[in-house]
Amino acid sequence: MANYVTGFRGSPWAVEIQRVVSSFRFSLAFPENDIGVLINDESRSWVLALCQYLDGVIFTPSMLLDAHGQVLASAGGEYDVDAVLPDFPGSATDMEQINAYDDGLDPETRLQPPTADRVARRAIVLAALSNRGLVENEIDTHDSPRETCEAMIDWLHACGVVEEVEPDEWEVLQRPPGKLDQQAAIDAVWRLEGLGVLLWALGLYEPPPYDELVTPMELFGIVGMFDADAARDIIASVRLRSADELAAYQNHVTMAHWRLRDYSLRPEPMDFVAFSKDCWIGTFDISRFRIENNDMMVGDAAIAEADPGDVVICQSIASERHLAINWIAGYSDIYSETDTST
Repeated sequence: MANYVTGFRGSPWAVEIQRVVSSFRFSLAFPENDIGVLINDESRSWVLALCQYLDGVIFTPSMLLDAHGQVLASAGGEYDVDAVLPDFPGSATDMEQINAYDDGLDPETRLQPPTADRVARRAIVLAALSNRGLVENEIDTHDSPRETCEAMIDWLHACGVVEEVEPDEWEVLQRPPGKLDQQAAIDAVWRLEGLGVLLWALGLYEPPPYDELVTPMELFGIVGMFDADAARDIIASVRLRSADELAAYQNHVTMAHWRLRDYSLRPEPMDFVAFSKDCWIGTFDISRFRIENNDMMVGDAAIAEADPGDVVICQSIASERHLAINWIAGYSDIYSETDTST
């Protein structure tokens, strides 16, 4: 957003806008086909009231509005002289001061990205969780479902990662075979896509393209499924990829997820190539995507021509990978609560 609003020329608050945007801690997204912030309808008054309560701004692809709907800056250079910027931490004048504000927060409340060993522990948990989902889905053909489920729990204990398991995850892992809710089993299996991202971040795996599923057995082999010694060795030895690599992958996954969400709201083609050069995050690397007719491909066709079932699968892939990379970036201490807004 900070990069994007630099293209809004002519505003007398250009410098201040950059500073205040850099101080933001979260955003709320509203589908533009449901919320009309630029027209006088009931939804506008609710959005303005919420923005005033939060002391924020309203961001659209073409302008930045204050909490009363007045234009702070716009792509066309227009602005309202009475527009008011929100307050921001400590009247920070640059990123160094904003970071100093962060450093002054209570360490108990300030979020920090997970360490490499914690990423490895979470990967082991996701491996067990997704395997539990697979067992449930294959309950009629699995040779020894009960023994496998018990062995996975024993493996987690032997790896020393039980503190990383969330309560809802424990409920899935401890449910007797054949008794797990179908949706819970499906959700558990989808965690495989996040597992792939965690292993990539640790330099142990190269995930497939944004529209291809990971291979479960390959991932289970990397984490040393049922081999506690191998898993503990991974925890003790791994290192995270560089901050630049992590940030670049996060941008890629975010924009893949954005395109799929946008398509679910407006199922029509778009010039994704042009969008990559001038969008709300500034720019992103279009070379990471397969392109046809200037739009993102899903399978063998541009998204608007792709098989609807493939698009749905691709959206689930993007959602899980987005969650994983945002968790690695420190968006949440609790994996399942990580924000994946686009």
